[in-house]
Amino acid sequence: MAVSVVMAFGGAATARAEFIATATDPSGDAADPSPGRDITSVGLAYDRKAGSLSGFVRLAGSPEEFPSLITLFASVRTATGCDGYPAGGFGSYSGEFGASWLQLDSATGPPAARGEADKRGFDSEVQTFEASDAALGGRPWDCVVATISEPGNAAVVYDTTGPVELVGQPGLSVRVRAPDRFKRNRKEALKITVSNPGDGPAEAVRVRLGRARGLRLSPSSRTLGTLTAGQRETYRVKARFDDRARRLTEVKLRASSGRLVAKGTLELQVRTPERPSGGGRGGGGSDIPKVCSRYSPDPFGDTGGSLILVPC
Repeated sequence: MAVSVVMAFGGAATARAEFIATATDPSGDAADPSPGRDITSVGLAYDRKAGSLSGFVRLAGSPEEFPSLITLFASVRTATGCDGYPAGGFGSYSGEFGASWLQLDSATGPPAARGEADKRGFDSEVQTFEASDAALGGRPWDCVVATISEPGNAAVVYDTTGPVELVGQPGLSVRVRAPDRFKRNRKEALKITVSNPGDGPAEAVRVRLGRARGLRLSPSSRTLGTLTAGQRETYRVKARFDDRARRLTEVKLRASSGRLVAKGTLELQVRTPERPSGGGRGGGGSDIPKVCSRYSPDPFGDTGGSLILVPC
């Protein structure tokens, strides 16, 4: 049977990404002296399952006096650069409120799909974009390119950043199974499964269980090493409750891989021999909710992003 785990979520799960690309670009290297046509950093986050893209382009200064066409696209790397298909991303004029997202299957012909993108940063040195659509899902993108070009003539390019590698991010998910109720003074097993639902390796994965009155755990911590994308590891923990243990025992659980952390509380029921149950709740555990650590991009490019906990 499964036991319940009460997970404490830190931060709002407003954006998540399985793939991340970030890069800086030297100031003053643009073909135009205007700071508003000079890229200094870019970032793109892609969730292939949800079909969502979010990204930013940071300029050396405001583009107010010298507007440009901004494109930020993910694509497939080839021998000649980040110019393979399919490709998808954003297009916008730096001095306008609106932006578009496009999904391209070839270099010729109209876009395979397109729509309006959310944009922030009108006439600002930081311009951010976000879109979500089924047409953007499941793409094999592995690189990103950002360009600043002449409005009405994309062949006149002022500055370019890329190719930037689009890197798969790891995830961390924990599942615990145990008896409905533990007998006192007897060893019984917790079955812990740790998996990586992300797209990059989770290194130095460690699981630790906290202490509780009248409870002895063996082992209380376990190091699993590296979990590759999609890999899972299962192991058993022997639990023994003595007469001092509470009928409802709460045990802290923490799984980590570097900056990735998933944590919560196990609620373990312990049998009490005296005073037989008079109509208590019937049996059967229920599957616990998983929790995953995900990367949340910083659309302003100040911190590079942070890790949040979200339901898997």
